[in-house]
Amino acid sequence: MKVRKSNFEFFRILSAFVIIMHHYVLHSDWNFGEKLGMKPIFLDIIESAGKFGVNCFLLISGYFLVNKVFKPKKLLHLWLQVFFYSISIFLIFAFFGKDHSILNVKNTILASFPIVFQQYWFISSYVLLYCLSPFLNILVENMNKKQHLSLLIVFFVFLSIKPVISLLVANYGAVESGMWFLFIYFIAAYIKIYPESFTKSAKSYFIKGAVVFLIIVFLIILLAVYNHQSENALSKGLIMDMQSPLYLLLAILLFCGVKNWDIGSIPVVNLLGSATLGVYLIHDNSYVRHFLWKELTVFKAPYYGINLVWTSALIIISVYVVCSVIDILRQKLFILLHIVE
Repeated sequence: MKVRKSNFEFFRILSAFVIIMHHYVLHSDWNFGEKLGMKPIFLDIIESAGKFGVNCFLLISGYFLVNKVFKPKKLLHLWLQVFFYSISIFLIFAFFGKDHSILNVKNTILASFPIVFQQYWFISSYVLLYCLSPFLNILVENMNKKQHLSLLIVFFVFLSIKPVISLLVANYGAVESGMWFLFIYFIAAYIKIYPESFTKSAKSYFIKGAVVFLIIVFLIILLAVYNHQSENALSKGLIMDMQSPLYLLLAILLFCGVKNWDIGSIPVVNLLGSATLGVYLIHDNSYVRHFLWKELTVFKAPYYGINLVWTSALIIISVYVVCSVIDILRQKLFILLHIVE
């Protein structure tokens, strides 16, 4: 039996955790009593991490999809997991929630076909990427290193640099998520196929990653002070959006560091790593999202200083732990019902 290494599982855990951080800020209502203070800056730092987490997940997925045979069974297992949470959460809120009117034909259809109707945008895009992976692998296998690198440069210019420039000039720089998923896939493929280019020690990559993260924090503070907390194109392009060049670089550096980090096999890490998709499917469900951030944890809105810091940490960790436990129980239920993943 093949031993499952824990380095990538740890990276999955980190990715899921920072995505919760992002949603914690994005979907909550906040009270700001001053034009400029540490509270908005602290929340900006937390929120910006979310798109970084998406890139991390995509790097892991792309890395393991390269040179792999397409398996319809894996797609079926993914669909079953998404359907299980979508329909279960819908029924719980329909029968036990405050608003019973949500139990109607339209919402039932949406909950029954969550991937088709993009109830989870990441999953819908990921399914498309997985279905395209056999064809993408044909392209990857028939490119030489120079061609592959040239492709990455073209993607980077048009999907990461161009949006920043567009935001600065015209305040518009959106990137279609499907194209971004392809870009990250090809980055992961490059790392997988040409490992000789990524042989530095894990410590070296982590140090560089720490430097990039400090630069990001510095820019968040600088832009907040300069713009007096008003939303601006530069902060969105460089920091807040998924195509941020800085967060893309940070994701790649940490991924390479984790890839070269041998921590063996740690059962608890592997167990938590297996629940990361469930963590996303539970806490970012549209019904859970409103209840979690706007009702259950609404008390956090006026907090400042150290109270905001420790409360935020407690809420984020609690959400992660509770969702992980739920998904671990779901895994056991699937095994009991012979729905093997």
